[in-house]
Amino acid sequence: MNASMFVLIAMIVVTALVAVYRWIVARKDDEFLHIEDPTGVLIANQKQTGRALSRVDHIGIGLTVLTAVYALALVGSFFYNGLYHGLK
Repeated sequence: MNASMFVLIAMIVVTALVAVYRWIVARKDDEFLHIEDPTGVLIANQKQTGRALSRVDHIGIGLTVLTAVYALALVGSFFYNGLYHGLK
């Protein structure tokens, strides 16, 4: 197993950790619409959770795309090297 496989495994683990963190943050999400909130605490918590979920979603999407592209490039490289050395 070469270093590129370890990098791919590390990227997959980091992406999975971001997904678990998003799940933890989303568990605290209040999905009710608070029209009248005299103290403003409920609305502030909803806004804060929404901002946190938005940031985590952007990071998660980017990491997922980056990991998928890297994995496809790695698989392509392995196939190319296998075919190239097999034809010699």
